[in-house]
Amino acid sequence: MAATFSPTPYQEGRLLDLQVCKSYSPNLPSRITATISRVISMTMSVVLDVTFQTRQGPPVHRVLKLYDRRFGSCLREVRKDRAAPHTQENEAAFEAFVRRGMMPGFLRHRKERNETETLPVRAREFLDEPNRTEGLAKYEAALWQDCIEHFECETKAYHRLTDLQGTLVPRIHAHVSLLPTKLATIIPQEIAPYFEVRGILLERIDGYCLENLTLGPLPQNLRTWQHIIQLAVDAAYEINKRGVIMEDCAPRNVVVDRQSQTPRIVDLAQCIFRDEMVSEWYQWGWHEDEDWDPDVEYWEQVSTTNNPGAIGAVMANRVQRKTGVKLDFRYPDWSGIIAKIRRRKEEAAAVERKTPRR
Repeated sequence: MAATFSPTPYQEGRLLDLQVCKSYSPNLPSRITATISRVISMTMSVVLDVTFQTRQGPPVHRVLKLYDRRFGSCLREVRKDRAAPHTQENEAAFEAFVRRGMMPGFLRHRKERNETETLPVRAREFLDEPNRTEGLAKYEAALWQDCIEHFECETKAYHRLTDLQGTLVPRIHAHVSLLPTKLATIIPQEIAPYFEVRGILLERIDGYCLENLTLGPLPQNLRTWQHIIQLAVDAAYEINKRGVIMEDCAPRNVVVDRQSQTPRIVDLAQCIFRDEMVSEWYQWGWHEDEDWDPDVEYWEQVSTTNNPGAIGAVMANRVQRKTGVKLDFRYPDWSGIIAKIRRRKEEAAAVERKTPRR
């Protein structure tokens, strides 16, 4: 029997009913009916250009990002370039799994495995279970967990980058959720969150993806491109300075404002945070090493990940293939940053030793 694929509700012209869970904009009502103007992407999450009415003034345009386990070519990827589409069979298996009270134990078990195993436990691994129905249920459960983690990570990142919103990253306007489906209104309240789709409303940037910069005509002066890319490189460093390391950092995650020709870094759903890393390091006992320093450790992690280089080096290669010219960009001096931290702390320790105790 052929699988019945779930039709996507995310199509141009469709209406979405949203509940505003947390607002950063005074004019937002508690409930929004948004019209989909354009589907921007459906890879790890569903990203939509939407229009809706606020309490005052004309309709506004925003970007709506939804963390929906049912859709996303990369999210549901099981092999390279092949995704496992959501089906009615998947949903029935997941619903039965949730109703049996299996979710808390499954989520705890997967979390414990992730903490002890070298590689993270991917959702697709559960499709190999001998019991097909149980495997489908666990696959959907793992995707639900991934989506919740992406939502929590991204909202946490925007909170830590408050001073960069509207300049180097988009401004966040609200946390939202799709209003409950018919199913969510008839199931017990304690399991309803497993069928919720969370999302965020973001500033809409009228521009283009940095990755596509070289697809257009050559500028009269290549310094135009160099300036734009350098700003994106600098933006990644500014994010790092605020205790955020992007695990998914690439030119495809940079949008350039068409009018100002300034970049905004988008897609912060896969980040790690300095404060959480430091807490783990202390739990692991790293502080017992006399020479260990959490600030140095953080910047060593930043230099290894190298978010600025992940943007600049890729774009330098693209420009060189397009023009034959190799552009040079300024990158942070990681060794110098770490040496400065050590020097500053040594100087502070020397002053403390010289200060008489009372």
